Amino acid sequence: MPRDNFSRIVLFQRRRVGDFFQSLPAIKNILSGFDDEDRLYMVVDKSIKVLRPFFEPNIVLMDLGDFFKEFYNIDLGVNADVNFLDLESGAVVFDAAVNLNYSLINSLVLNIIPAGSKSGFIANRKGDGRRKIVYPLKAANYFFNSIRHRDQNRINIADIFCLFSPHFYPTRRKILGKMALTFDRFDKKKKCDNGIKRIIFAVGASSIKRQWDGCELAEIIRLIHVDYPDFEIILVGLKEESNYAKRIEDDIDFHILNIVGKTSLPEVIEILKTGDILVSPDTGLLQIASFIGLKITAIFLGNANIYETGPYMEGSYVISPIIDCYPCFEHLKCEFDYECKKRIKAKDVFNVVKLILLVGDDDFSLRDLEKGFGENRFNLHRMSGNMMTFTPTYILSPVSVFKSKIDKTELVSEIFKFEWFRILSGKKIDVGYNGIISYLTEYFILDLDIVKLVNDDIMFIKNIAVDALKIRTNEISDNFILLLKSLAINYPHLSLLLSYFINEIQFGIDMNDKNYIESSFVDIACFLENAHITLNKIGSNRI
Repeated sequence: MPRDNFSRIVLFQRRRVGDFFQSLPAIKNILSGFDDEDRLYMVVDKSIKVLRPFFEPNIVLMDLGDFFKEFYNIDLGVNADVNFLDLESGAVVFDAAVNLNYSLINSLVLNIIPAGSKSGFIANRKGDGRRKIVYPLKAANYFFNSIRHRDQNRINIADIFCLFSPHFYPTRRKILGKMALTFDRFDKKKKCDNGIKRIIFAVGASSIKRQWDGCELAEIIRLIHVDYPDFEIILVGLKEESNYAKRIEDDIDFHILNIVGKTSLPEVIEILKTGDILVSPDTGLLQIASFIGLKITAIFLGNANIYETGPYMEGSYVISPIIDCYPCFEHLKCEFDYECKKRIKAKDVFNVVKLILLVGDDDFSLRDLEKGFGENRFNLHRMSGNMMTFTPTYILSPVSVFKSKIDKTELVSEIFKFEWFRILSGKKIDVGYNGIISYLTEYFILDLDIVKLVNDDIMFIKNIAVDALKIRTNEISDNFILLLKSLAINYPHLSLLLSYFINEIQFGIDMNDKNYIESSFVDIACFLENAHITLNKIGSNRI
């Protein structure tokens, strides 16, 4: 098929603005394997297309209709009945194709279009008897299962998206060009050294579970004004959050700038670029602020999980409740009258803001926060790169500000985090046992009895995987898959790992790919052996 003198890469990310911005580090990794003149086509939701002027010319934002029209001359508005086989015989060959969404249409397109490499969620069309339609492979499989086993995931979604990439290398390539948009309705002052700072509040969230109490938010603003009367306070958010923001504004007897619902997405990005701190629940604006480098005080409630969507700007903080049901699932009704929201008070969040303002040197605020932690009201995490230099991009992992005891699930999750990076990166990232142990001993109080129990469980599962390698791959049956599923139930702290490998093995069976099945068993055996060695070293105090 004909080729132009530049490479083409296509990436599908058709979800909300927060997901889009969490995908941008992955773009850096993808482009690191190509030249400056090569083009990346990012298939996005229609609402995201307004951000096109923010990007360099070789990055093209298009919706699904644009994609079909541009490359296959198919107008979805006229002909909704697309014959997907037409895509297979199209004139365009992509050098790489990546699908970040668990979406049937994205997965079908990825399966069919000609491309040098494909990664992410892909559809299966190998016959009518297949049990699955969409297969999540490798990093996509991890992403799929990490959402189902949220208590065991310790990798930010932005980093997981990076692991989808076929070209997995760190890069500092500049993907954002000069900001092309200007507007005169708001003050466009630049940051200055006169002591006056701008604190921006993102007032809303797409789920009521993640939205904090308006009275508490108003109280934070009052506390900031008392200690820092010259600071500028701005409220930002979506049009549907206007009434909520108006109630906050009416509860305050001094001037703040409330522009909730009055800005476009490009305009609010410009405003965020002028800020010093963003105070926000888990929102799309938080992800934008992370990407542009704004320090964040994040309030994570309800289904907001710090390890999935926490900010990744170094020096940012996340405060989250200590309660058994946190984090929950968005679709489940809260049965506890949103108790998680009552665990965090305005003074707590104000103290976190002061830690950022004073670069962590406010001993009084830190003591106050430690008291709240000691009362089992909330956890406080800081985004830090000190122990996490292994990360593939500039993404940072959260570390606890206050050292705490680690339970079974936490211990497994923290050790496995490093193994997940190793296996999903194709062994390009390997921290080493001493690095893992140094991290664990710095941020957690380890119980050697728990270490031994976890080690025993890991060795039991590992021996099953090793024994399976002795079975001829064509004899791996549904009964064996059922055995693995029962193990996931009986060993819930290992359920993410087991679910991941069940999917990998099932894919090999469905595709009748003996090599894939065998490599999956080798992967799980090596994964668990490395975790076993780490735990042995901890148990014997050999670092």
